[in-house]
Formats: sequence, structure tokens, C-alpha cells
Amino acid sequence: MKKYILLFLVGFLFPTYFFAQKPVEQIPIHLVEYMPNMPFPYKIKNWKDVAKKQDKLFYDFNAKGQSLPLIWWDDSEVNFPFRTFGLPSYVDRRRLGGNSYESLPTIGSLVGASLVGIDKSNYGGIDYVTMIRQFFNKKNGNNLILNSLNRKAGSTFWYEIWPAMAYSMLVDLYPQKEELQEPMRITVDNWLGVVNDLSKGRDYPDFNYTAFDFQNRKGYNNNVWKEPDASAGLAWLLYISSIKYNDSKYLDAAKKCLDFLQNRPKEEGVFYEIMMPYGAYLAVRMNAESGTKYDELKMLNWCFDGDNSDRDGWGVMCERWEEYDVHGLVGQKKWEQYAFAMNTFSHAAALVPIVKYNPAYARTIGKWMLNLTNACRLFYGDEHPRNRQSSAIWQGDPDHVISYEGVRKNLSNGNYFEPLQGILADKGPYAIGDQVKTMSSATDICLYGSAWVGMLASIVDTTNVEGILQLDCNATDFFSSRKYKTYLLFNPYFEAKEVILSSEFTDHIDLYDLVSKKFIQKNCIGKVTITMDPNTAMALVYLPSESKLVRKGKSLMLGSTIIDY
Repeated sequence: MKKYILLFLVGFLFPTYFFAQKPVEQIPIHLVEYMPNMPFPYKIKNWKDVAKKQDKLFYDFNAKGQSLPLIWWDDSEVNFPFRTFGLPSYVDRRRLGGNSYESLPTIGSLVGASLVGIDKSNYGGIDYVTMIRQFFNKKNGNNLILNSLNRKAGSTFWYEIWPAMAYSMLVDLYPQKEELQEPMRITVDNWLGVVNDLSKGRDYPDFNYTAFDFQNRKGYNNNVWKEPDASAGLAWLLYISSIKYNDSKYLDAAKKCLDFLQNRPKEEGVFYEIMMPYGAYLAVRMNAESGTKYDELKMLNWCFDGDNSDRDGWGVMCERWEEYDVHGLVGQKKWEQYAFAMNTFSHAAALVPIVKYNPAYARTIGKWMLNLTNACRLFYGDEHPRNRQSSAIWQGDPDHVISYEGVRKNLSNGNYFEPLQGILADKGPYAIGDQVKTMSSATDICLYGSAWVGMLASIVDTTNVEGILQLDCNATDFFSSRKYKTYLLFNPYFEAKEVILSSEFTDHIDLYDLVSKKFIQKNCIGKVTITMDPNTAMALVYLPSESKLVRKGKSLMLGSTIIDY
């Protein structure tokens, strides 16, 4: 009896210790287990510096040089009676001007810059964020955020859903911009109608199509490939809309989209281009927030393995190309061995936040991100000799802050690369793209992909220990509680390390680790040093000093905020 009274008193007087649990057993993403703990050669770019310098070059109307400036004004007023701006998908003077540009570099540049702290709603006194509404295709009757100003929807799911997802990220980043709301909601409602149409006579929608035929209200197949991971993109878009608009119809539809993935056999993976990681993220988040039972590990492995039934080979690289580790990059890993900048940056943005909702993935995500962050430098021209890149002739970016479209292991497709024969070295890897080889652009320097680097930059900081990164789990966790800073750290060494956290505290802070389920330090101020055990990860939540955590169900709460699910 005395023991129980003592336990009660301990819990009453010291509630944070009373709720202590065993450390979370770590769950591996199996491909990551084959990656090195420490990539070689090791070199981490200052990604925040890259993102900020890129933004300055993108938005410099007075830039001088070949194919500069990159930005131009568009006064065609296709969908709204105000001017907007354009950026080319690739650096090429022929691509500058007019109103036939894509939304991916323009919206991507706004999302990326905003994530690293640049206010694009008042940039040199100009509101670029509001202008982006021009991509709401209302004049042609589509009433969707799309990849161009006047696009006919119905040819490829990812090109038609991803712009809407990116636009909604801007809505979250600029909540004060009320004028952004209506295009987002109308777009979401139209995609909700697609989910309902594809669900007729079924418990959940059938996404085994290339796109949706809006005119005839049915799925469309191009008889070449299918994009069933549209279910993942729409699940994410609908779920964040349920939060934004507090409407259960969006939540119900999001669950239906995830049900499609849940009921798909494990061996029939779905991943093409960019959307599946957002579905995997959502499975983890909903399991934590809503108590669902989605097979999150199955979906995460789909994002890495490349064993896909419709677009076989799309996944994460786990290789060394000549003298370079390229582990962690994202692209076509089987047939072309070709990694892409946009896909890689977005993959990181989608999956780093899952640690907040299930810290069992802390070590595997930390290890993968160390490899990815290191290898991403290979997208940039200054990391290659001139004869291992297709567009070294362009001198308009002396700081090399705009990336190539991607990086390839080799040029094994014979005559496919005939225009580059005699120019490029016999062995790669090569910084390259899909444009010069087909002579459709003067360069492969690719704003279309490079614009998204702010996603990576907003996440990654280095520490005093080479190889130990500090990853921001809140930065790209859109439409979520980001009240308390949360950082993932992975120690790749097989010995303990003393790590100085990258941020300096001006107020007293308690550090709670989601992995070990305990406070590792209290009443911290100034520069803080922590000790990391060998080959382990931490997910640190920065809480106000003397925080009193209270258990509610299975969760630990601070006030109305869940700290630990």
C-alpha cells in the first residue's frame, strides 16, 4: 500500500517523470539500412545561403548577362485583371516572356523562398504571392490551380494535382492573404468531386488511371502508364482542407483516398514523380491524430524501393556512382539511374515531419536525410568538372545557386544523347537534364526543379560535429501545430558525441526527447550542448522552462497542444 501512495505522490509532485515511458523502438525503412551512416565524400552546402541567393537571382529584373534577367512581367491578365510574373522552366532566352510558362518554377520559387524567411508578399514593395492566383484556370472553365494559365485538365494526375498542393502551401505560409482562399477552396471542391465520381459503387475510389476526364466525369488512361499515387496527393490536399475549413467532408474523402492505398497489395507499389511521400506522411499523421490504422511502413517503403507496378523504378537511390555516394536522391533508379532535384527536395519536405507523429522513424529518417543532404550538391554545376555537365557554357550564375534538372549515373542510352557526344566525359556522374539532349532548350539549368530548394534549406542546419545535422521537423509540416520547435538529430558515429545545438536560446528552455520519452536537459539558455549516444537519433521538442506535461489518453499535452502522441 505504501508503494502505491509513494507512486501517487511522485506523480502528483513530478508529473513529467510520472509519465515517463520506455524509449521508442526504432523502425527501419529497409532501403535506408543499406545506406552508409556517413556518406563519402562528405560535403554539405550551406543550403539556406543557396536558397536565398537563388531567390535574389530569380527576382532581379536588372540582372545582366546571357539569358538574363530570368523574370518578366506578364500583363496578359488571362484569369484575373491584374499583372503577374513569369519564370522560365529552363535557362534559355527563347523561353523568356509571354504567358505560356509553367506554375512549377513560379509557385515553387515562392514556397521555397518563404520557407527560408523571405517575405514574398512584400518583396521590394511588390506582392508576388497574390499574383500567383493567375494559375487558377477559371477563364477556360477548369476552375483548378494548374501548371499553366490556360491548361486543359485531364492528361496527367501529378501535373494537375501538385500545383494545387503547392498553392495550398502558400495559403498556409501566408494566412493573412485572404484573397488566396477562394481559388484554393474551389480547386479542392472540384477534386473532391473527382474522388466522389471515382468512388461510385465502391467503398473507396479507384485511382488506376493516368488522369481524370473532367468532361465525361470518368478516369482516363493513356495506355502507356497509370498514376495511382494520385490518391496520395489528393488525400493530402483534402486532409489539410479539412483542417483549414473545419469540414468533415474533406476528412471523409481523404480517408477514402488512403483506403485505396491501404487496400492495395504490398507488391503493387505506387510511386511516380512526387505525390506518394505525402500519402505516406499523411498515413503516419492520421494514425497519430485520428487513431487510424493505416499501414504506414508499407507506404513509406513504396516511396523508397522502386518496385512499382505502374512506373517501375521510381524511388530512392542507394548506390555509389564512380567516386560519389548518391544515396538518398530521388528519381528513376532502375532503367535510367537518373535523380531529379525537385523530386528530391520535395521527398525530404514530405517525410521529415513524420518524426513528430511517430518518433519510431527518427533514426531511419535521420540517416536517410544525412545521405540526401550530402548528395544533393551533385545537382549543381560547381560540384562537377566542365566535361561532366551539359551546360557549363552558361555563365549567368557564377555562384551556382540554380541547379541542373538532375544528375545521371551514365549516358547509356546510345543515340539518345547524340548531341552531347564528344562533349561529355566517358564516365559520370553527370549534371544534366532532358532539354539539351533533345535540342529543345539551350541549357539544362532548371528553375523548374531548382526553385524548390528552399524546402531542403528550411529543414537542414549543421552542428559543430561533422555529419550530425539538425533537422527542423516543423518547417514543412503544413497545416499543423508548429507551436513548439521540434528538431531531429542523428549521430552516425559508433561513439558518443557532444553536440552544440545550432540555435542559441534567449529564454530558458526544457528539452524533451520524443525518442527516449524524457527530458534530457532543463532550464537551458544560451548555447546548449547535448550528448548523443552512438548510432542513435533524438527528436527534441523545445518547451518553455518548467513545463508541466499532462497525460490525456495516450498523449502528453502542454495546455491544448499535443507534445508527444
